[in-house]
Amino acid sequence: MDKKLIVVGVLLLAFLFSGGGILVVGIGIVAGMAGSVNAFWDEDAQDEETGPLPPGTVCDPGGESIAEYVPGYGYYVVTPEQMGYAATIVHVGEEKDVPEKGLVVAIMTALQESKLDNLDYGDRDSLGLFQQRPSMGWGSEAQVTDPAYAAGAFFGGPEPPSPPGLLDTPGWEQMAHGDAAQAVQLSGFPRAYDKWQSISGKIVGRAQDIECDGVGVGGDVGKVIQAARSQLGVQYCWGGGDANGPTYTPDCPPGVTEGFDCSGLTLYAYAQVGITLGHYTGLQWNAGKRVRTYEDLRPGDLMFYRNKGTDYIHHVSMYLGDDQMIHAPRTGKPVEIVSDVSESFYMATFIGGSRLIEDGGDTAEASVRPGAATPGPGGDGAPVLADPVPWAAPRGERAVARARRSA
Repeated sequence: MDKKLIVVGVLLLAFLFSGGGILVVGIGIVAGMAGSVNAFWDEDAQDEETGPLPPGTVCDPGGESIAEYVPGYGYYVVTPEQMGYAATIVHVGEEKDVPEKGLVVAIMTALQESKLDNLDYGDRDSLGLFQQRPSMGWGSEAQVTDPAYAAGAFFGGPEPPSPPGLLDTPGWEQMAHGDAAQAVQLSGFPRAYDKWQSISGKIVGRAQDIECDGVGVGGDVGKVIQAARSQLGVQYCWGGGDANGPTYTPDCPPGVTEGFDCSGLTLYAYAQVGITLGHYTGLQWNAGKRVRTYEDLRPGDLMFYRNKGTDYIHHVSMYLGDDQMIHAPRTGKPVEIVSDVSESFYMATFIGGSRLIEDGGDTAEASVRPGAATPGPGGDGAPVLADPVPWAAPRGERAVARARRSA
């Protein structure tokens, strides 16, 4: 039901049972209240400059305090003390090399379990930020009420205690955020964590000093970048990924149920704004307008890499701005963000980029229809491949490699 109607109904009932009052004032209050409620629930109320940020996007929206309407809970405001606990959780996670998604999952869990308060009480013997139970092996009462210890226990890893933490949970990177939290907590209310995903991304963003102004690039470019960022931590699968997200292929490593290869990740990201890319780096190289140098790249541009002396483009990533890129690197390494790209080893094989969305970033119309030829030799100064798209590769990068071996 529309929340405005709920407010209107409550106020009208109050008016009727009061036996009087000024109807004009009541209407004014209803209108004002409806406007306020709309600000909390209206999904279209967003920054026109940056566009919507997906739930869980890690960035700090600014302001003195982080506050948000949480469905099923109400309006939640993060206090300085709670923000301090959140920063401790994030810091412990960073020390354990927990990817961004895992940090969001941890904050979601603490919000649901304790509202980010270090409680000295709970259900049965549950205590602390994560409501961990000493009787279940999580640690002593003193330990589970120590925020740093509690966070370390939630994340898990090689250190005690014995209950499996997030890092000990097989395939957690491929799970939905709420499912990953439930896998650790084993709550009687498994869906309760989901509602905290949006505000948790903002809290992690503040703890990591990541401002939304730097994340929310305008229009469709911003949507593409956020689509890619939403897959951080997803494992690499050769040939994996389609327009709907990570997929399973026979080439996924043992224990990995779904994932992306490099071109599968970029294919997925651009599909979110209606741009269709082939699942092969050569096809993606031939889509869009050529970007000749690293200095000319803009956020959302694709970056391509080729070993010297060959025509085979072996990798693609996406430029994020601020000397950062996101990519699915290789088997054994999940989707990640690379900083200081200009000083990295990737630059030794970088050959140029491709811009798929026109300047301004407010249209999903590709600069050049994906799959169409780029400007001819010498016309743009970019490297020219003798045979840039020799095979169609529905299975992704491995299909290309197998075709090359059999040629």
